[in-house]
Amino acid sequence: MDMQKRLIDTELSVLESGVWGTIGGYSVSAAKALAEYSGANFGLLCHSYDAAYEAVLRHFGARFDESQTSDATVVGEVSAPADSLVAVCVGSTPVFADVCENCGMIRPKTLAAFLENVNLPVRAVVLDYLVGKKEDYKLSRVYEICREKKIPLILNVGGYIGARHEGKPLTDFCDAAIFDLGKGSAIDVGMSGLILTNEMGIFQGAFAYHNCGRGFGEGASLVMNDIVGGDLRVTEWTAAAAQILLEEGALATPTPLRQERMKGQPVFDTPYVKKQL
Repeated sequence: MDMQKRLIDTELSVLESGVWGTIGGYSVSAAKALAEYSGANFGLLCHSYDAAYEAVLRHFGARFDESQTSDATVVGEVSAPADSLVAVCVGSTPVFADVCENCGMIRPKTLAAFLENVNLPVRAVVLDYLVGKKEDYKLSRVYEICREKKIPLILNVGGYIGARHEGKPLTDFCDAAIFDLGKGSAIDVGMSGLILTNEMGIFQGAFAYHNCGRGFGEGASLVMNDIVGGDLRVTEWTAAAAQILLEEGALATPTPLRQERMKGQPVFDTPYVKKQL
């Protein structure tokens, strides 16, 4: 069948099914297919790239004791804007580590030294994984440093669905990886985000945070003091389109992840940001 016709027929069937924005068949099957394609154990689709990052970052913040009123998220001085701006939105202070001029990522030695001087508990280290610029980048060492410190490592991979490091799945080198399924992605469905992880606990926690506080499966729930959980769920139309593009092998060449110098940006001195933190 022609792919365009398949897309149209499938989207019409979703429309007629009446299952549009809850946890429907395609949101589950598409996430599973994307996880399998990428070599991960679990996948979770959210309605946007930022939402995927928010869900997993909220989950990592939930491990702190209630008495802990502030924490930090480590990002690169030059990094994707969402790395620090979403951290602010979930009440975590972005702290900026130097990045390598050649590869655009935080070097292992830089990270190890930087973490020794962070005065707040660290919610996560967020590393932009820049496909094509990694050279001999020691991602395994970065992950080892994070595990030694008991700090989760999130890889922001942009639109590079299925990317590998040294021939291995990226989830072998991090606690969670986030991907964009919007414009410039290998799989462009307009707007969506993907979380990949090998850990069931991370999948379950992120799932609850993206699903109004409800965990995966009937009767499961998540108790939160400050929020009831966001509605960050993907629509069935979007999920169905992602699954079809993957099955048809219609993957585009992704646009490189856009980075900006975020350290020192005026936004971090605004009353809104200070109020969030």
